[in-house]
Amino acid sequence: MSSCLPLLVFQHRNHVNNGDDDQMLMFSISQMTLRTNMEPDLVANKNMCWTTPQGWMLVVSPSPSSATTAWLWNPRTKEKIALPDFEEEHDIPPGSKCLLTHRDATHPECLVVLFEYKEPNMWCCKVGGGDGDGGVHGGGWCCYTYDIGDYEVPGGEPPTKDLISSVAAVQGEIFFISSAEDMCAINFSSSTDHQPEFQYFDACMVDFPEGMNSGCSWLVEHDDELYLACVIFVGFDADNIGAIHVYKMDFSTEAWCSVRDIGDAVFLLEGGGNMGASCQASPLGLKGNQIYFMKNFNADDADLCVFDIESEQQEITRVHHHEHLNLCRKPFWILPPS
Repeated sequence: MSSCLPLLVFQHRNHVNNGDDDQMLMFSISQMTLRTNMEPDLVANKNMCWTTPQGWMLVVSPSPSSATTAWLWNPRTKEKIALPDFEEEHDIPPGSKCLLTHRDATHPECLVVLFEYKEPNMWCCKVGGGDGDGGVHGGGWCCYTYDIGDYEVPGGEPPTKDLISSVAAVQGEIFFISSAEDMCAINFSSSTDHQPEFQYFDACMVDFPEGMNSGCSWLVEHDDELYLACVIFVGFDADNIGAIHVYKMDFSTEAWCSVRDIGDAVFLLEGGGNMGASCQASPLGLKGNQIYFMKNFNADDADLCVFDIESEQQEITRVHHHEHLNLCRKPFWILPPS
């Protein structure tokens, strides 16, 4: 797998021979080739896996006991880092967002963090064991219910709790856009009561060009900096991409600044969960200053869009020709840990 990274993965149901385990179609953007089930252990025996923008994957395997085994897995070296078991009462939905607080999984303060996609819950676990004092750094999995306000439902329905959407980890903190006027950094080290601390700051969301009223946004960490990638639609038509813009956060002014150059890097964007990642381009045989994402935001097809930031040109690649894949989740990226 190492020589094929990064991989765009289509995890789908296996209907051949009544197989219970899922299968994975994997498209290598560096080799422009399609592979099948290079790593069957990721989904064997009803294993669940989550990718992270840092490259490491969280793998959870059911066990005969009441607990469930968990570990981090490096797709480049196949190294494993054991994590505390999930207990029977821990029920993390497969569609949750997962990331590490640090690019280096061996950093002494590194945490694995998952955000549920339907409920305002986040799960945390310290990599390499904890201090035994409970909370974030206690050595086991902890669940926190956060409150970032309510989402007003149209039509007079009761409001629902707002959920953290796109997230990115930069130097130990997790950032998310909390509203059109501000952002928030989740700090796991400064709290004295072992609870994550939510630190809000003013940062207005960027404006879309005239005639473009909707879009999708991703926060991306690159080279210890925070970026924002926006795919913007004409009107409200997700099939009509009108512009793709990239911004970098200037923390000195707490403002997004438009950029046309991300250097020797590529951004890899996921449709499910709005997760974004970056990696160095030339070591992987890729052209830098480009963005990769699935073009169709409404249906699950196989059109991969490659956008050149400098020239503002798009290229569409059909990555497979399977007409009726029963996808278990939106396509996702497996990338090499930095």
